[in-house]
Amino acid sequence: MCGRYIIFTSEEYKEMKAILKEISKHYKVGTGTLNPGEIFPSFEVPAILSSDSRPDYSMLKWGFEMYGTNRTLINARSETLEEKKMFKFLLESKRCLLPANGFFEWNEKQKYFIKPADLQTFYMAGLYNSEGKTVIITTSASQDMVHIHDRMPVIFNKETGCLWLEKYDSKILVPYNNSLEIKKAV
Repeated sequence: MCGRYIIFTSEEYKEMKAILKEISKHYKVGTGTLNPGEIFPSFEVPAILSSDSRPDYSMLKWGFEMYGTNRTLINARSETLEEKKMFKFLLESKRCLLPANGFFEWNEKQKYFIKPADLQTFYMAGLYNSEGKTVIITTSASQDMVHIHDRMPVIFNKETGCLWLEKYDSKILVPYNNSLEIKKAV
């Protein structure tokens, strides 16, 4: 599961700054629409959308509202995407990437900051709907993370993320296979 993540915009995160620069051409990034730092469900988040010609940059609201309830769905299990009516039709043309610099997970009452050891900026697989809302796709936890939680976001580097945007392939929705940095967070 992924309930919060983080975006850094300091100078060492050039890849994230480039993404936000593309988005700022159409949105007020950094002036109220997106506040870098810890990202919570229902926040507007930067996203890279699947497109016929080249990636399209956008801002999306994190979470699908569950009609008839007070609940918001923020994650989608990779194993059941093709079975769930809500997601099945989005797989064909509404795939996205959610750039991040880390995410948080809890084990009992301890909060952990987690990120790929080999990437400063990474991309979480997502789906979005016509209402401009997104969910993060999760998979089973990697060996590095299983002692904290049994789920984690599907994490891509830039190249694999581009493959996700080009076409749906369930074979790439797997736990991150490189080392993760895991630190206790305050």
